[in-house]
Amino acid sequence: MILTHIKADNVLKYKELDLTLPESGLIAISGPNESGKSTIGETVCFALFGRTFSVLPDEIDKVVRWGENHCSVTLEFIIEGTEYVLSRYLDCDGNHSAKLALKGKEEDPIARGVNPVSDKIAEILGYEYDEYVESFYLAQREITTPHPHSHAVKVMAGIEPLETALEEFKAEIHERKETLKDLKTEIDLTERDILELGIKEGHLIELEESCHESDQQVDLVSGLVEEVRTGTTTYVNNTQEIYALQSKAGRQGFFRFIFFVLAVALGGAWGLMTQAPELEQTKMLIGMLDQNLPQWQDYPQIYIAYAAAGFGVLFLYMWMRVGSVKGKIKGLREEAGKLAEILQRARDIEIEDETPEDAEQAADAEDEDAEDDDVEPMPERPTMAAFERLKNEIEIGEATARQTQEYTEPELQWLEAVLVGMKEQLAICRDEIADEQSRIQESINLHEVIDGFNERRDAINGRIEMRDKALELLGGAIESTSNHFNRDVKNLVGRMLPLFTDGRYEHLQLDQDLNVRVFSNDKRDFMDLEEVSSGTQRQIMLALRLALSQKLLSRIVKGKQFTFLDEPFAFFDEERTRNALKALTELGDDISQVWIVAQEFPEDEDVNFDIVVKCDRNSASLSVK
Repeated sequence: MILTHIKADNVLKYKELDLTLPESGLIAISGPNESGKSTIGETVCFALFGRTFSVLPDEIDKVVRWGENHCSVTLEFIIEGTEYVLSRYLDCDGNHSAKLALKGKEEDPIARGVNPVSDKIAEILGYEYDEYVESFYLAQREITTPHPHSHAVKVMAGIEPLETALEEFKAEIHERKETLKDLKTEIDLTERDILELGIKEGHLIELEESCHESDQQVDLVSGLVEEVRTGTTTYVNNTQEIYALQSKAGRQGFFRFIFFVLAVALGGAWGLMTQAPELEQTKMLIGMLDQNLPQWQDYPQIYIAYAAAGFGVLFLYMWMRVGSVKGKIKGLREEAGKLAEILQRARDIEIEDETPEDAEQAADAEDEDAEDDDVEPMPERPTMAAFERLKNEIEIGEATARQTQEYTEPELQWLEAVLVGMKEQLAICRDEIADEQSRIQESINLHEVIDGFNERRDAINGRIEMRDKALELLGGAIESTSNHFNRDVKNLVGRMLPLFTDGRYEHLQLDQDLNVRVFSNDKRDFMDLEEVSSGTQRQIMLALRLALSQKLLSRIVKGKQFTFLDEPFAFFDEERTRNALKALTELGDDISQVWIVAQEFPEDEDVNFDIVVKCDRNSASLSVK
């Protein structure tokens, strides 16, 4: 950037300031103390960055000239052939405005407002305020070595982006480590929640087996209740039917006997008459028939044989009917006798004895339910003696329906009460299974959460490892870049230093902290700065600052550049001043516009200034064309 025109109103000392400048060469500014020499440099600084070196940013209103309400400044400059116009306005109330435009197009600015203008200036210049005051602007102060860790030096060295990335990685690593701590806390809390669930391995299987057994018992007892009820009904019905069949069998047996007697009698009579008529018994039989049935001889004797055969057939029929009834009775007895086996299986159902803990809980439950009218006591079961007696009578078919019902009714009541209890226990068991399954599922879900946390932890650790490696690489790159920067600065200073010291000093040493040692031809060794005179120290520091300026130019600045040196020759004798002025004319084409501020310059110097600006302590206006 080359300055071509400065116009300011009410800035610091000057009520009016108007300077038209050459695009290259030396610009000399001279005058006594408090004549406004430094104000020119401060005005340029304020125009470019909205602040000055001597006035703090929070006191920027002090830039306004004492006794005035506002100030303004317009700065024209050239960058690579493009002309810009930058203007600022500031009042005592802190109202601050800025505008940047191409020259000739002021009505159509490329940036308006303090922040947009600052961003655009940084973009087109290639540097900001910090780099400016460490390189191109030497304010009125003691020349010192720039701090090696300052932002400006880092920008000049090219390590600022690397350090920015390094700090971002460090911040990210710290953030991710904090995240790891949070994850560990979450994992610990989740593991504690899992422990609090109290999951016992195999407990669900035990509950399911117990529930399955209870379910089988319920089915067994429920089936037995139905079998006892059905068996009792069957026994009562069969007993009644057996009684009826026994009566029927008795009647049929009687008729069977009568038919048998008649068939034998008639058959014997027919046999005697046809086979042995001469027998006395045959005669007696014929006499009886004649006496009781006089007409019997009107029929053939064969009819007697037919009658005997008929009664024989009736005998056989009744014999078969009696056998059928007896078979049916036997079947009914066998079917009714199954009740004994059913009652035996029902009798095998027993309630397990309560443990002392169960008894205590049952007693507590009874106390709690003492006033509950719906609670019924357990029905009393028939005695074992009653069961044995009934069983024996059923087996021999002598148990009456009444006896059977008197036993089975209380037995059924007891079984049904047991069934109710079993169903309640089954329901409790199923609830426990559901609760255990729910807790197991919750445990599974919590383990999945922990797995997710572990995956995140592994991923974060992987990222941390990658960033640790990046830090190592960045550290190496920063160190290498710093070494190259120091070497380049040392070489630049080595070329300038003989010009400033008339060849007495040529070589420097720079360490990582930019500490300077200079080689003495007289001592043939490097010396610390404290071992040379203050004038020589300032010569060395001036050469170092100009070297930094050239380094910044080579790295990021576009086009030619100006530099503003405020009182660079303080404590210089005339010879050193002449050497320094001569050296400044040989900086090269990159720094083509050099501003030099001094109270006065040697009268017989060999340097021709392109413009000389003389400041007057008693004048508030300054105009140079």
